[in-house]
Amino acid sequence: MAMLNELTLIARDVASTVRHKELRGAIALYTGAALLIFGYSVVALSWIDILPALVIAVIFLPFVEFVTHKYVLHLLELAKNPVLAKFWERVHYAHHMEPKRLDVILAHPASAILLVATVTVLYAALSFTSAIPLAGAALLLFSWYEIVHFSCHTDDQLQSSYFLERRQAHALHHYVNENRNFGITTAIADRLFGTKVEDKKELVRSPTTRNLGYTGEFADRYPYLKGEDAKPRS
Repeated sequence: MAMLNELTLIARDVASTVRHKELRGAIALYTGAALLIFGYSVVALSWIDILPALVIAVIFLPFVEFVTHKYVLHLLELAKNPVLAKFWERVHYAHHMEPKRLDVILAHPASAILLVATVTVLYAALSFTSAIPLAGAALLLFSWYEIVHFSCHTDDQLQSSYFLERRQAHALHHYVNENRNFGITTAIADRLFGTKVEDKKELVRSPTTRNLGYTGEFADRYPYLKGEDAKPRS
């Protein structure tokens, strides 16, 4: 009964979050593309191709989130190049500067396509089955990621234990220490790699939580993010 109640509350939280106009278009795009891919897969491929892709996608989601967030989105080296710096500003830097700014919570479509393409190509290189279903699964899971992430940054009254726990963990990442709690939809990878923190008292406040290290001499040497978009808004 408790599990059924939690699932009901999760469904309500999803419905509440998807009401935001900033999120609806992205979810429609990713889930629509995923359903088209799955439709093609069911018609053109066998379940031997489809099922392994679905299982692999779910198993590796926590690790894809962790690696992408920690080693790509937080890569300060991107700020050294004027073109990459602007890309980094949009995909993550501006989001840390202003966590409540709704127009930079969602991933840029280009970065979403790049991520899905990367995991699909890797799967194709390592598997004897078709990678097409994995692309569909990746897009569907990316939709889930966007919903959970967006909910972490809204002021909506969340009800489920799952969404509340994810919001609390992500708040510690944004407002206390950016080197902890990299997982968005789950804390599995953070537990395995020792970056999971639940209690604010366990953390030392980081001076670079909002700027990700783009400050001081480094920012002076690579002044590619010093326009108005790189400054916190009042």
